[in-house]
Amino acid sequence: MDDIASLTAALAAEPFVDFVTFREDSSDAHTPVWVSGDADRIFISTFGHSYKVARARLDPRVAVAACDGPGALLPGAHYIAGRAEVINKSEFRVGVRAHKAKYGKHFAIMWPARWPLRLIGKRRVWIVVTLTPGAEIPTVSAPKIRPAQH
Repeated sequence: MDDIASLTAALAAEPFVDFVTFREDSSDAHTPVWVSGDADRIFISTFGHSYKVARARLDPRVAVAACDGPGALLPGAHYIAGRAEVINKSEFRVGVRAHKAKYGKHFAIMWPARWPLRLIGKRRVWIVVTLTPGAEIPTVSAPKIRPAQH
């Protein structure tokens, strides 16, 4: 297994990654997301109207790093550059199978729950990330984690 394949597989195995997209002014925007994937790509499912999708369409350069649910980087984690492609179909079978295999009952409950949202125009898309270590990307700052609301 080559370095990129092992990096991709390792990130795809994490419960969450910090998915970093870049605004028009090159500032970074952090989003902790569920991921799955294979040795070549990382799969992220999200709503098509989200800002991360709009930013990934405008600038496909992204960065990813292992994080916890709120978005704090895991010890030893670092950002790896990648290229994002937005796939405009919710039934991207490879991604659905990978998410289902990884997240099991959690995904099985959440996936059908998206159907009523389609009635009000909220459709899901897939972001497919191919890692490009060493590629030039804008500066990535540390994620800002909001304290828990009680």
